[in-house]
Amino acid sequence: MIQILTKREELLVLLEQKKREQVSPKLEAFRKPARVKLAKGGRGAGAKSWSVASLILQRATYEKIHIACLREVQLTLEESVWKLLNETIERLKYTGWKSTRESINHTNGSHIIFRGISDLRADQIKSLESFDIFWIEEAQGASEHSLDILLPTLRKPGSELWATMNPDEEIDPIIARLWNDDRKSILVDLLPGKADNPWWTKELQIEMEADFKRDPDLAEHIWNGAPRFQGSRSIMSRKAIRAAMDRDLPTDKKAITEIGIDVARFGDDSTVFVKRQGTKVVCFEKYNGIDTQETARKGWDMAGRSDKVKIKVDDDGVGGGVTDKLKDLGAYVVPVHNGATAWDTVRYTTCADEQWFGLSIDEIDIPNDNDLMAELSGRQYKYTTKDQRKIESKADFKKRYGHSPDSADALLLAFYQEKQGRIADNYSASDLGL
Repeated sequence: MIQILTKREELLVLLEQKKREQVSPKLEAFRKPARVKLAKGGRGAGAKSWSVASLILQRATYEKIHIACLREVQLTLEESVWKLLNETIERLKYTGWKSTRESINHTNGSHIIFRGISDLRADQIKSLESFDIFWIEEAQGASEHSLDILLPTLRKPGSELWATMNPDEEIDPIIARLWNDDRKSILVDLLPGKADNPWWTKELQIEMEADFKRDPDLAEHIWNGAPRFQGSRSIMSRKAIRAAMDRDLPTDKKAITEIGIDVARFGDDSTVFVKRQGTKVVCFEKYNGIDTQETARKGWDMAGRSDKVKIKVDDDGVGGGVTDKLKDLGAYVVPVHNGATAWDTVRYTTCADEQWFGLSIDEIDIPNDNDLMAELSGRQYKYTTKDQRKIESKADFKKRYGHSPDSADALLLAFYQEKQGRIADNYSASDLGL
């Protein structure tokens, strides 16, 4: 007997199916076409593998596509996403799928296989040239050689490379090769918690908190997707940064209020504003694509339009225009030249070095922000021939992380005391309260 549904019942069925097909909000971006789609994060962050499996099966159910699910090394089928995909088919209540130990297939012609990249022979690689999606799970383990083999295989028009990962090293091959390049890719950085994972549970929260108490540095990797190993020449430890992010200092309204602004120099950079009261950051804002006029107005508004609040601006490059506009508005603005000679020339070479090594990370209260953690913990240093500590260039940092340390630089400006370094010549010591 054929059951005939009313319009209301049909609508309810559609709404229920739409709910089942929901994925992490950030990973909705994977529905858009792009040659490269990468997602990184720790355990439970954005339910990344769970969401990607759903997205792949949704597309393969409604259109005929061929998908290769890959890992660097796959000794058994159980090591692949085969089980996850089968469970996802059941969860989504899809029909028409048949699973074997060789592949998963749909009656519409969609075809899913599972392979270890390092084991692929030349003839097997050739056979993949007609595939539509290559999904690399645990992509942090993909070698440079495997990427050299795989990328030229994406020959079919519209074919895409998808990858999910939790970084191991500061520069895993896939991060250096694809996350940090200039191609128009979809890059999704995921954090644990309900914001990125609507299915975050109380049990996950308890487990994460326990890990952070037991081993904060390892927990940064497991849960927040930080590289497993922090560079030996990192300026600040992740443990100290996490403690600063967890520190909940009371707001002292009588404490000195200062603002740091790091102005975007390139199209993919962010303009970041950090406002502090004493040792506590009370406002942290990031913007893309705003001009110098708007940047100055936002800084002036953040200061409460008061000429008593000091605003420090990275005055290198386009920052000079922001400084000039803030002066016109009547702000108490201090341009800081990061490349200027350090005040303490015995230990440092530039003002920027002095900012990084002078930050009292063990005393301050800073925002819990993934970019800020990566930038503060990822910036490296070296020694000069005079045994001075010198930070790596922004260009070198950007090669490893794919973006400039904008958030960290704004934070450092907010806490920087000009007595430690050079300032613009048109400001006297009395102007600055020195």
